[in-house]
Amino acid sequence: MSSDCTKRPACAVLLAGGSGTRMRGTVDDKIFAPLAGEAVVAHVIRSFRESGVAGTLVFVCRDAAQEDAVRAELCKLEAREAFAKIVFCRGGKERRDSVLNGLRAAQAAGVAEDAVVLIHDAARPLVSPTALREVYETTLREGAAVLAHRCVNTVKRVPAETRPGTASETEDLDRGRLWETETPQAFPLGKILFAYERVCAENLTVTDDVSAFAVALDGRVALVENLSPNLKITAPADLVLAEAILNLSARTA
Repeated sequence: MSSDCTKRPACAVLLAGGSGTRMRGTVDDKIFAPLAGEAVVAHVIRSFRESGVAGTLVFVCRDAAQEDAVRAELCKLEAREAFAKIVFCRGGKERRDSVLNGLRAAQAAGVAEDAVVLIHDAARPLVSPTALREVYETTLREGAAVLAHRCVNTVKRVPAETRPGTASETEDLDRGRLWETETPQAFPLGKILFAYERVCAENLTVTDDVSAFAVALDGRVALVENLSPNLKITAPADLVLAEAILNLSARTA
């Protein structure tokens, strides 16, 4: 961890309130699904604790029951003493509303406008402490950063009206210029809060936090290459894959 972390402690906004409909009812809440003997969200909390970058955690929860369950996980991990503040707020109708609520909660908790905010999906349990530190330090240096990996598949672009199963023209995109973004995505609090205020006020469509930053501020963002799996738990098979990855990591450590 760099010495700047002590001078400008970061804030993590953890988005926990997704509906989880693609889990097909296999678990009540995917962030509490068992993974290598612990809840999915416990792995996320541990990574942030071990990274040392975040002084404040903001959990954006669906409801009071989910908040209580997150509090229980924090107690199990004895994680409260590792953070200066732990804050809870409610999510919104769409992801953009949930992020805005989380950013406003961070501001209300006293997080400085120039502090780095790492926005992360609580359903991404494999993010490593090293990756969190790299994103944080790159944001300090470059102004904004996102964890990402290179696109390895051939990507085709088709006309907008094309339906699956029907023939159409295809266009090859230059794979060398394509990256798939992950989380965390990190920015100074004041700038990303301004961006999301505008996105929500003007009902703009954004696909992730980098999109919001670019649409509202025309912001430049550094890509932090991630060579390790950082999948988001969205379907039952993802839990199986994540478990296999964790077991392999434990055997090779």
